[in-house]
Amino acid sequence: MTSIFVSYKYTGEDKKELDKIMRLICDGLKKNNHNPYCTLWDNELQKKGKKELFKTAMNKIDNSDMLLVFLNGNDKSEGMLMEIGYSMAKKKKIVLIVKKDIKNTHLRELIEQVYEFNNLKDLEEVIKKI
Repeated sequence: MTSIFVSYKYTGEDKKELDKIMRLICDGLKKNNHNPYCTLWDNELQKKGKKELFKTAMNKIDNSDMLLVFLNGNDKSEGMLMEIGYSMAKKKKIVLIVKKDIKNTHLRELIEQVYEFNNLKDLEEVIKKI
């Protein structure tokens, strides 16, 4: 069973839509016998400040086999970029799932395993490959 830290943009996102997408991703990963961790549902963590959130995230990454990055918008996320940089420094396996029409990112060139999607149906199919 692979332990996976799921990285995503939180700030400025529609919380209902984000919840729906993260459930689709995490449920799909569980079906593939993976153990995903998503900060979105860590209620105690969400009550704490940014410093504690990032400290906990880095600890969770340390204890994960892989970082899965979900990118569905052009806006940058400081937290996501920190998680990616930290994972690279720790030589963790990183998988990028990116919406096909996202153009202003260098992550496709920096991350070896990249999957693109157009819609939620595509996203479900991508998750089956992980």
